[in-house]
Amino acid sequence: MTRSSWTATIALLIFTMGTSIVTPLLPLYRSDFHLTNGQVTLLFATYTLTVVPTMLVMGGISDRVGRKKVMAPAMVSITLAAILLGWASNVEMLFAGRVLQGLAIGSFLGVGTAFIVDHARPGEKAWSAVVAGLAFRLGFGLGPGMAGVVAQNSSQPIRAPFEVYLGLMVVAFVAFAITPETIRRAKASRGRWRIQVGVPAGQMAGFATFLAPAAFTLGFLDATLLSVVPLYMVSVLGVTNLAIVGLVGFLVLGLGGVTPLVARGVAPRPAVMWGVGGGAVASLLVVSASQVNSVALVLIAAAVIGLLNGLTLQGATAICGVSVPILERGKLLSALYMCAYAGTIPTIGLGYLSQAIGITAALGIFSAAALVLAAVVIVLGGRVYREVVPYREVEAIRADDLIGEGA
Repeated sequence: MTRSSWTATIALLIFTMGTSIVTPLLPLYRSDFHLTNGQVTLLFATYTLTVVPTMLVMGGISDRVGRKKVMAPAMVSITLAAILLGWASNVEMLFAGRVLQGLAIGSFLGVGTAFIVDHARPGEKAWSAVVAGLAFRLGFGLGPGMAGVVAQNSSQPIRAPFEVYLGLMVVAFVAFAITPETIRRAKASRGRWRIQVGVPAGQMAGFATFLAPAAFTLGFLDATLLSVVPLYMVSVLGVTNLAIVGLVGFLVLGLGGVTPLVARGVAPRPAVMWGVGGGAVASLLVVSASQVNSVALVLIAAAVIGLLNGLTLQGATAICGVSVPILERGKLLSALYMCAYAGTIPTIGLGYLSQAIGITAALGIFSAAALVLAAVVIVLGGRVYREVVPYREVEAIRADDLIGEGA
C-alpha cells in the first residue's frame, strides 16, 4: 500500500470509533434517562435510519464529485454527534446525536474504503480493500473498548469517553487533510445521475442472494451483541464493571479487524460462507451463558463471533474491491455496508420483545434467526454465486479523470 493509502486508513480507523462508543454506556443511558430496553435498542439503531439511505446515495455521488467533498462534512458531523451524546441533558439530544452519527457513517464508510483502495497500486487493490475493512472493524472495536475503561475509571462516565474521542479526531482531521483527492473531475456532465448499485453485469442475483444477506447477518450479529447483550450482562448476569461491557464490544468488533492478518490466504467466497455460518452457531453461546451464569461464556462468544464476522467482511470487501472499476467502487462498497447496517434494525424488535418475554428468550430468537440467515447464504447464495468474476482494468477511464493511483 502507498503512503496515501495509510493516511486515509488512519483517518478511517479513528473516525469509526465514534459510533461504537455508546455500547458500554447504554446501561448508563437507560438508568440516567429512565429508558426501557426497547427504547435503548431504538436509540442504538436510530442511526441506521440515516446511515442506510446516506450510504446508497453518497457512494455514487463520491464517484462523480470526489471522495473528500463527501468525507469532510461527515467528519464534522461525527464530531458534533460526540458533543451531543457526551453532553446530553435530555433524550432528544441522544437521538439527535445518533442521527448525526448515521449521516456521518453513511457518508464516510463506503466512500472512505473506496478512497483507500483508490490510492493503492494496481496490484494491491484487493488487499487494500481488506485493510480498509480491518481498519474500520478495529476502529469500531476500539470505540467501546476505550469507552468502557474510561467510563469505569471516571467521575463523569458518560462525558469522559467522548472527550478522549474528540482529542483523537484532531489526528484524524490532520491525516485526512494531507491525503490527496483521487477523483479530480466530476462525472456529472456525462449523463443524468441516478442511484444505482454498482454490481457487475450478470451478477446481481449473486449479490442479492450471497453478499447482501451475508452482510445483513454480520450486521445483525454485531448489533445484537452491541445493544441487547450489554443490557443482558447487567440485568441478567449482574455485571457492574463497564470495562467488561466495553470488552464485549472490543472483542466482537476489534478481533474482526485482525482476522485478515491470520486468514489472508482464505479465498473470498469460502471466507464469507465460513464466517456467516460459524458466527450464527457461536451466537448460541450467548444464550447458554444465562444457564450457567457465566460472563466468560459471553466473552468467548463475542471473540468467536468477532473473528468470524471479520472473515465474512474480509471475503465480501475483497470481492467488491476487484469486481468493479474505480468509478463504480464507491457504489458497490456502500451497497455492501448498507446491507450490513440494515441488519441492526431487527435489534429494535428484540429490545421491545425482551420486555414481553424476557431478554434471555429474546436472545434465543436472535440465535434462531441468525441460523436461518446463514442457511440462506450458504445453501441458496452458494449455489447462485458460484465464482467471483474480477473486473479487468482497461482503458475505460481516461487518465485525466484520476489522480492519486499509486500516489
